[in-house]
Amino acid sequence: MSDLSSLDAWQPKFKAWIENSMPLFKGGKAKEAFAVYPWFTTEGDPIAQLDKPVSEARFGLVTTGGYAIKGEQEPFVPAPNFSDDAPIIHSIPLDVDRTKLRIDHPGYDHRFAEEDLNVNLPLDRLNELVAAGEIGSVSNETQVLMGLAPNVGPLLRNTIPELVARFEADSVDAALLVPS
Repeated sequence: MSDLSSLDAWQPKFKAWIENSMPLFKGGKAKEAFAVYPWFTTEGDPIAQLDKPVSEARFGLVTTGGYAIKGEQEPFVPAPNFSDDAPIIHSIPLDVDRTKLRIDHPGYDHRFAEEDLNVNLPLDRLNELVAAGEIGSVSNETQVLMGLAPNVGPLLRNTIPELVARFEADSVDAALLVPS
């Protein structure tokens, strides 16, 4: 069964959850609402074999940390997305002036990420792996999403294909996902 056919079976469960959970969200009871969230599952192995050694592979990075470049990128909307709108993707260049980065994501404590960006945007660590010959190279841009998207439909139909297209255009062999 493919992800999209699994999605077709999951969507009615999600719609029922939304209907039953919205009063909880409005009452400030997100924990209770997510306690009964119908987690999306699919069959099959999500892992693929690389066709070259890791030391020759180009890696892309995806973080859900909600980073944006001040003055250049629109802020992420700091709320869960229950709609059919696809999550916004920001691209952050590897050589970005880090003082221009901001975190829009309200769903985690920013202290550690502000102390060391590499907590959820490990640009230095990836560059160190390249310098040590452990990995071949790193994509020119990091792809950034922001957290909570309970409706996985737009993620699977739009966002994932967009990420794949961006990575293919940059000859990325493998993607690293850093959740926040």
